[in-house]
Amino acid sequence: MPQLPIVAIVGQPNAGKSTLMNKIAGKPFAVTSDVAGTTRDRQYVDTIWSGVDFTLVDTAGLALDGKEGLELSLLKQIDVALDQADVVILVVDGKQPVAAVDQNILKKFRKIKKPLLLAINKLDSARSHDEKLGEFQKLGIKPAFPVSSISGLGLGDMLEYITDSLTKLGLNENKKEEILGIAVSIVGKPNVGKSSIFNKILNEERVVVSPIPGTTRTAINQHIKIGETDYTFIDTAGLKKKEFRQAEPDIFSGFQTFKAIRKSDVCIFVLDAASEITKQDQVVASEIINMEKGCIILANKCDLMKKEKAAGTLGKSGKQAADSGDAYQSVRDYISHHFPFLWMCPLIFVSALDGEGIDEALKAIQPIFEARNKTIPDDELKEFLFKVMKKNPPKLLRDQKKPKVTGLKQIDVNPPKFELYVNHPAAISSQFRKFLENSIIKYLEFWGTPIILKLRGKDKA
Repeated sequence: MPQLPIVAIVGQPNAGKSTLMNKIAGKPFAVTSDVAGTTRDRQYVDTIWSGVDFTLVDTAGLALDGKEGLELSLLKQIDVALDQADVVILVVDGKQPVAAVDQNILKKFRKIKKPLLLAINKLDSARSHDEKLGEFQKLGIKPAFPVSSISGLGLGDMLEYITDSLTKLGLNENKKEEILGIAVSIVGKPNVGKSSIFNKILNEERVVVSPIPGTTRTAINQHIKIGETDYTFIDTAGLKKKEFRQAEPDIFSGFQTFKAIRKSDVCIFVLDAASEITKQDQVVASEIINMEKGCIILANKCDLMKKEKAAGTLGKSGKQAADSGDAYQSVRDYISHHFPFLWMCPLIFVSALDGEGIDEALKAIQPIFEARNKTIPDDELKEFLFKVMKKNPPKLLRDQKKPKVTGLKQIDVNPPKFELYVNHPAAISSQFRKFLENSIIKYLEFWGTPIILKLRGKDKA
């Protein structure tokens, strides 16, 4: 998938950032509320304007509490925009006085050496535009656009400026970072051992390894060759500094993880085998599947598991080990319970410390890549569908016509995509669809990758 340019939306709480994102995208992706600080996680959505594709990012996802304060939280968001985005939108509340805009934020924005603009939001009538535009131009950020994220007033001019800027920068949907061979990203929450695994794979100390979450600042690409196969490995960033740790998924690692997953064929999803699975782990796993990427699960720190088992202090992830006598199986069951949607992906226990399991993990990459790129002949699909339908035909849904399946065809690869020909798509239950997807993976051997199954009614044939 091409790496699209990123347009980041930054601003003070309750300025209407999420509403603005929803209006541009045309769908309610971000949760909106009149309560300041509602958005807690980053929101990413691909959109298009005037033939230019880009990824829109709402960076409002920071918890505002007494320890960090409003100013520090906003400065974090700006740092992310400066570091990762191609174009930055500063959103201000046009109904508030100019003096309400934080001066420290303005100092940072005036130093930006990339396209930026000021969106003066909540101006729902054209009559207020000229008055507010002159008032907010005193902030020194140009260009400035009076807009309404509710009605869409003024958004056209703003989006034209954004797409013109991206075009002048040479950023478009066809521009890709150089990738040799199979693109593999190493993803996971901070401090699970991603950089250590990266170093073991490269067999050199290319990146700094530290127990402090967030040592890695940017994604690092490395081309290597294993046997006759070329790989591009992508290590992903953690938090910016130790003092920036917070309960929610970090804004820096969020950007890097999103970008790394997007340009990958296969993701190495790293978990801490000796620790409890968290919401952050589940967010990363969901991104892998949502972006339809191949996946290998690495349960890291198995050396620590062995020590804890010997000492009788195995953590929550191995809480059944004492009864079962098999710590590995207990952790395997624990991981499967939390990530049922990764059932088709290999789970490998590794130790970044001593290298255990790393070779096995490397050997798992190419079969997944090959599965993502293979094509099943039509006659084989026909035979497969006949056997599946004979074993488990679709059930009749209430208030629907009798479901009838007439064919199955593969329409794309990387990821594998199929079309199921039916009489009426609404007559096919989600249970049957999921059953068929799982059967395709299992019996046609698409291990390690999600597949996409689309329903095609007879009226679209």
